[in-house]
Amino acid sequence: MFIFQAGVVLEELQAHVPDIISLLQKQGKDAYSQLPKISIDYALMEKTQLAYVLPANFGWDDLGDWNAIERLLRGDATNTELANHVGRDTQGAIVYASDPDEIVVTIGLEDVVIVRDRNATLVVKKDRTQEIKQILKSLQSDSYLQKFL
Repeated sequence: MFIFQAGVVLEELQAHVPDIISLLQKQGKDAYSQLPKISIDYALMEKTQLAYVLPANFGWDDLGDWNAIERLLRGDATNTELANHVGRDTQGAIVYASDPDEIVVTIGLEDVVIVRDRNATLVVKKDRTQEIKQILKSLQSDSYLQKFL
């Protein structure tokens, strides 16, 4: 968990990764797709002399995975549903749809993640959600498939 003042972190980013700051200053949010894929840990936190580590005791979850949605929202339900979902013999599913006028229907599924957003649908076993990043790279590298991102 990082907590910092915006001005301080901007100065540190300027000192340690000036190319990133320069691009952001010139293009704003439009620069995002051109930024190098580098973690804040490597770009800044391993280099700064201004960081302090404090022990803390609080709940935390890595939200970098669809399975985190289930850990946070499932409760006592059989499935975690953020969509209109009708399921038969479906358990342990995480179901998401961005359009409230759509429905996801499942039959006989177990431990899957189903994501429906605009013109794309993802169906993946929960234990393979980390492979989504590889699929996204494939989509990004194909000029025809980029429209589905």
